[in-house]
Amino acid sequence: MAVSIAPSSYEFRTVISQLERVLLEMYLPSTHSCREPLLPGPKEIETAESRLLTSLPQDGVGLTAVTHHLIKHIVPAFNDSSLSPHYYGFVTGGVTPAALLGDMLASIMDQNVQVHLPEETLATTLEARALEMLLDLFRMPRDRWKGRCFTTGATASNILGLACGRESLLREKLVLAGYSFGDASIAEMGVLEACLQSRVMGMQVLAAMPHSSIAKAAAVVGIGRAMVKDMSMPEAPWEFDMYRLEDALEDGANRGIVSIIVAGYGEVNTGRFCSNLRDIRNLVSRYGSAWIHVDAAFGIFARVFSKGDRDMAAVANWVDQIEYADSVTGDGHKLLNVPYDSGFFFCRNPEILQQNMMNAAPYLAAPPSTSNIPSPLNIHLENSRRFRALPVYATLTAYGASGYKQLVRRLILHAREIARVIYRHPAYELLPILEGGTEEEAVNSVFMVVLFRAKDEFQNHLLRERINDTGKMYVSATVWEGLPAVRVAVGNWRVSGNKTGSDGWGVVEGVLQMVGGML
Repeated sequence: MAVSIAPSSYEFRTVISQLERVLLEMYLPSTHSCREPLLPGPKEIETAESRLLTSLPQDGVGLTAVTHHLIKHIVPAFNDSSLSPHYYGFVTGGVTPAALLGDMLASIMDQNVQVHLPEETLATTLEARALEMLLDLFRMPRDRWKGRCFTTGATASNILGLACGRESLLREKLVLAGYSFGDASIAEMGVLEACLQSRVMGMQVLAAMPHSSIAKAAAVVGIGRAMVKDMSMPEAPWEFDMYRLEDALEDGANRGIVSIIVAGYGEVNTGRFCSNLRDIRNLVSRYGSAWIHVDAAFGIFARVFSKGDRDMAAVANWVDQIEYADSVTGDGHKLLNVPYDSGFFFCRNPEILQQNMMNAAPYLAAPPSTSNIPSPLNIHLENSRRFRALPVYATLTAYGASGYKQLVRRLILHAREIARVIYRHPAYELLPILEGGTEEEAVNSVFMVVLFRAKDEFQNHLLRERINDTGKMYVSATVWEGLPAVRVAVGNWRVSGNKTGSDGWGVVEGVLQMVGGML
């Protein structure tokens, strides 16, 4: 017999009561911050997997039973990646209370945000306002960054960045070949036809230690993974080797190849920043035009500071040349601390973005309006998507610019104290090594990612496992200069800049001292 979808008032209140208990026990910091271990054990995962249905039931179990099933059998097998202040893997943020509220309301209201219908719903207007508020947070003038949209995350934003670069560069070549500006559209013609008509022999992406999603984006937009070329300086791979970059630009110009430059604000292993966008812009201007895209998934949050913030003036300097970029990627589910999935994309030219993402259909046309807000389906990768602007709007409204400045400062201080512990311990090596540098120079070069390894090569292979086996914290592994390394990425709003308390960096110090004594 089919189970009714509509619950009774009593049943629904019972479910809400159980969810309230989960929120209080798992989400509230005062009751959950000390939960150990951070990962479920093999038994919890095995038990949960054995409880998973293996096929679709003919008749469902109903709302009450599935609530029990999820809370009792399934949730214990999830990790604490967003709930613990000491989960330092993969640059994972948490979810602020205001963002959680916004996300719940987004599910309840379940808005269709693909067409701008200002007389029917506030949804797309709120989305536009949330994007403006993000620009305000990052001190990026609204009138200069008119192309903007939400995405699923940095990967989707990087796809948009390369797609816009492709459109801009090939359109310019088509106009030079005699096409009118209106007809020169790669989105209409296709990449192959546009290259043939403009006599462009190819496209290349020149980058300094790019995130792996740049290669994926290059594949998606038709440039190709093999055409992503690393121009890194060996001693500082987040920086461009300007001699190699100039050679690649000159060679490309001579061979009829157009270039997209991808700079990193927050290299994934070290958190370091490309420091010379101005010089790069001046260089590319010698060889025609190039599109400069900045992958600032978490690095963009350094822009919450200004040079007037004395203790963070150096951090503000790391990102003060973003004005030389054509497009920028940012992640919301990292340091903004809103739920997965949430990213954002900014570019200077809204027409380029719309040309790429245009979705024309009579039933999806917006009615005539005096609003300057475009229908999101004409500037987004997806048509149908989640109302991910609401958690962003909620958290920005709740905590404001000063709240996020305080949050990012706390993340940086937490990370730097961890770096200091590592620097002083004889068994560890803080990376990258600053030859001849002082402790303060090494510590103050940290944003919110700390990279290190054990000095003993054999013990280094066991380092991550030994740290995670304590159950008190979680770190992820990487490779630096050909050797294993451990990465501590601080991103959760729950962390403290202080040593004491269950959310303090003293927990990490205790683990590293204990593990270091075993090396």
